[in-house]
Amino acid sequence: MKTLKFALLCAIFSSLVSVASAQESKKENSATKPSPRDKGWEKRHEAFVGIAKRGNVDLLFLGDSITDAWGGEGHGMGGGHKIFTSKFVPMKAANFGIGGDRTQHVIWRLQNGELDGIKPKVVQLMIGTNNSNGSDNTAEEIADGVKGIIDEIKKKSPSTKVLLLAVFPRNTGKDDGAKKIQKDKIDKVNSIISKLDDGGKSVKFLDIGSKFKDASGALPKELMPDQLHLSEKGYEIWANAVEGVITSMLKGDSAKAVEPTKKVEPATAAKPTSGTPEPTKTVKKVEPAPAGTPEPVKKGEPVKKGEPEPTKKGEPAPAPKNPEPVKETKKGEPAPAVKAPAKSSKTVVKEEVVEVKKTPIRDFFRKLLNR
Repeated sequence: MKTLKFALLCAIFSSLVSVASAQESKKENSATKPSPRDKGWEKRHEAFVGIAKRGNVDLLFLGDSITDAWGGEGHGMGGGHKIFTSKFVPMKAANFGIGGDRTQHVIWRLQNGELDGIKPKVVQLMIGTNNSNGSDNTAEEIADGVKGIIDEIKKKSPSTKVLLLAVFPRNTGKDDGAKKIQKDKIDKVNSIISKLDDGGKSVKFLDIGSKFKDASGALPKELMPDQLHLSEKGYEIWANAVEGVITSMLKGDSAKAVEPTKKVEPATAAKPTSGTPEPTKTVKKVEPAPAGTPEPVKKGEPVKKGEPEPTKKGEPAPAPKNPEPVKETKKGEPAPAVKAPAKSSKTVVKEEVVEVKKTPIRDFFRKLLNR
């Protein structure tokens, strides 16, 4: 009898254990289970898929209503739309934030086309505050949901770097007790997801929550009017806190593309500059020699000294005024005179050619004097 009772007790105990384990196995983390929302939400998602298909997105903002209010294509005129347009649109930014989203909704969106057609260099991600309401999810579950989003980004676009922001502080609980529970939960989430930072290789964690608090730790209404969403001034603080980080992350991805252009430009510039000056020098030496008749005259000044009388009597003043008779002499008599030196040696030709150009002028003036 004792043996039967003992066996019966063991069977009951094992059945209870199996039931308990089965219940635990059935329990899922809703923060990591991809889930869509209503039809209006799906329309916004489809609009983002259309933006992704067009491509040309280097910077992607991803999150819930706090990100949604950055504005941009597919969004209203939220508190951050002016800053987003002026600072981030020139960086080829797109905003895929949807109000009310939780981690599971963002995972579903990424799995269903929002990263198809684009491989952003940087994704700024801030998500999880909607999972922290009441007993919806634990801090660990929310952190797993955030990790699930990052894993999905890596699957779709391995080269993308994630700027992971800590969940912003909020103060929306119905009483002080609820406010403290939610604050502690968010603080724990941020503590866990901060460990996803791998030194900036693929994930960089940044906590800027303290920038929205005053000296007493409260959230000023001029920054968070409803103690959750930011005002325009709040978005200015956010932009100033992340702009430099985003810029450096974008440059880090594009540095390799800049270096080859710098190396190629000086190489191509050096070749033409080294090759062009030589022909230009030879051209300069050749062209001024025939065209510059005054230059041989200057060189021939010692020759003028050899025969001073004809140059004085010939009145050099009219000589420059009469270039036309010089042309006539070239047509007439100089023709045989030029052919004569061609028969001589090359060195003699160079010397005689200079003199031949001068002798017709002298002969011309001598004829004038003889007349």
